[in-house]
Amino acid sequence: MPAFQRLCTIHDVRPGESRMFILNDTPMAVFNLAGEFFALANECPHAGASLAHGEINGDCVSCRIHHWRFSIRDGTYVDEDKPRYNARTFETRIVGDELQVDLDA
Repeated sequence: MPAFQRLCTIHDVRPGESRMFILNDTPMAVFNLAGEFFALANECPHAGASLAHGEINGDCVSCRIHHWRFSIRDGTYVDEDKPRYNARTFETRIVGDELQVDLDA
């Protein structure tokens, strides 16, 4: 059973933007795509740069260092078929105006 925890409010991340949060020592990048919220591990699996500070283009975020692109929706590394470089994802849900994440998913 998922163990959701409060991360922030839905008002903390505006549509089309991202922010970094730390929950239980886990840094994560939270994205708001037109009211849908997604959470990825904040470190680029290739070079460790912050994905929350990357460039958002549609449903993808690009790492600031080498511009590798990752799907915001499922963490897939989209430039090549190399699953070892997929970004870790966290399940999200909205309860009232709270955004909650499951760190164990």
